[in-house]
Amino acid sequence: MKGRKPEGGGAVVPMREDGVDQFNLDERGRERMLSLEPEDLNPAHREIYRRLALPLCHPTRDRLNEANIFMFHQLVRAVARHEKLLIAIEDSETYTTKTRDGIQEKAKPEVAQVNETFRQIRTLAGEYGMTPQTERSLTGGGQMGFNFPDPAAENYFT
Repeated sequence: MKGRKPEGGGAVVPMREDGVDQFNLDERGRERMLSLEPEDLNPAHREIYRRLALPLCHPTRDRLNEANIFMFHQLVRAVARHEKLLIAIEDSETYTTKTRDGIQEKAKPEVAQVNETFRQIRTLAGEYGMTPQTERSLTGGGQMGFNFPDPAAENYFT
């Protein structure tokens, strides 16, 4: 390696005095997640909250805060409902019934509920940039503003 040799015995940057690395982003994200966690969550919702909130609280994303925690809680409820409905249709999505036209195979009502809760999840997840498309729209530079010239300026109509 070219250049001057470092002075002193170590080339490693020392940690903070309290022994905690100040750039430990994962731990900072976990602390943020726990500080925002609503106290009235039941155990099933708490597990879903922690699973979804941890990546959003990471300091490089920082998409979850006090102002939007209510809507995030709605997302957690929708995911819990969706997972419960998926278990209900795990064996079959249809049932057979005898009508005046003969035997028919129909979709269970839970299938429509699964579809609706998935639409709700997709909408709410999009608000937090949790889909690839919405993540690109949140992290990108966004659309450049238009520069409309002043019509009163000279040479506007020429």
